[in-house]
Amino acid sequence: MFFFFNVLFEIFLFQNCFVYIFPIFNNIDEACTLLLLILTICALMNKFRKKALFSIEKKITWFMFIFMIIGALSTVIFKIQPEKSAIYKDAFNIIKFPVFYICALVLSNGLNKERLLTSVANRSRIYIMIIFIFSIINIFFEIGMNIDVRYGLRSYKFLFSHSTYLVSSMVIMMCVIIADQHKKSDLIFIIESIIILILTFRNKAFVFILAYFFEKLMLKYFKKIKLKYIFILGIFGILITYKKIVEVASYGIIAARPALYIVGFKLACDHFPFGSGFGTFASYLSGQYYSPVYDMYSISTVIGLTRDMYDYMADTFWPYIYGQFGFVGFVLFVAAIISIFISIKRRYYLNKKNMLAAFLLFSYILIASTAEAIFTDVTGIFIFMVMATYLGENRI
Repeated sequence: MFFFFNVLFEIFLFQNCFVYIFPIFNNIDEACTLLLLILTICALMNKFRKKALFSIEKKITWFMFIFMIIGALSTVIFKIQPEKSAIYKDAFNIIKFPVFYICALVLSNGLNKERLLTSVANRSRIYIMIIFIFSIINIFFEIGMNIDVRYGLRSYKFLFSHSTYLVSSMVIMMCVIIADQHKKSDLIFIIESIIILILTFRNKAFVFILAYFFEKLMLKYFKKIKLKYIFILGIFGILITYKKIVEVASYGIIAARPALYIVGFKLACDHFPFGSGFGTFASYLSGQYYSPVYDMYSISTVIGLTRDMYDYMADTFWPYIYGQFGFVGFVLFVAAIISIFISIKRRYYLNKKNMLAAFLLFSYILIASTAEAIFTDVTGIFIFMVMATYLGENRI
């Protein structure tokens, strides 16, 4: 399994770059989800592997199982999405992240995770150095590595299709280096990572940098990170991006993102308590198999939510949860996420560096979920595998 996880690191880290040359990489997350399920079923036949999970991690499985039943019930009751393909694909999409987390824990239980961490961290140092060099060149010269201009400077994306994918990959590489940090020279790579994140000029990158310093201080002075500290961090994040939030909210339902938040809440109320069902709202699939919901709530003419151009439907995540699965589904989903937080806390409580890296990744997932479908995105679901497998020893 060491070789398997070692190879997966690059595949998922640079999937967005590889897909240009090899289109088959578009479906790598679906293929890996199925493979992980098969391997885990085989592994659980071994009595040793059955001890690979804490009770809280078994609860994650149960929370998500009931969550999926809620989605199935609302789909059958309201019959909003006529395309069965959309329903099946959407159901598969939302189970990917718990599969990546739980299956990775099971399959890596007997693995030398310290050796795996050292291996991926060493390669990450090289990647960060290369990406940093090009980020500096990009400031002064047009080299085709920018997406747009922000604050008078080019928004850096390296070889990725968009800056947001660079941000996710940088967060992963920075965190594995934090977990593996043994020398003072590693501080150079962390500083380079922060500079690269700044040069993307994405709000999520700025909030993540704040999270890094905030959580580092929490561990230094309070010796541990509690869930309430994450909420405090969220308040600081809102303050940093307040101007942007107010600007977006002022558009109401004539702009895609606020429209999704507002209509998602109306959808949850109108289809109380289970929501509208799979494939109906706030996902790329709901645009590809155009959901009747957008016509029902008069947002089918909003730019980015139309039949011809639905690119902005996945520009957020939480409306997808409370809109499609209702308030009951929302509570179950939040319970699963809190359980993952507790799982991380139990597995890394002996090592501050590993704990910091894991909580930073957890924080980034929450930060990014306000502006993208991170829980179903390729890089996002891989972050759950990183928290389970790539941050050093965490077996029971």
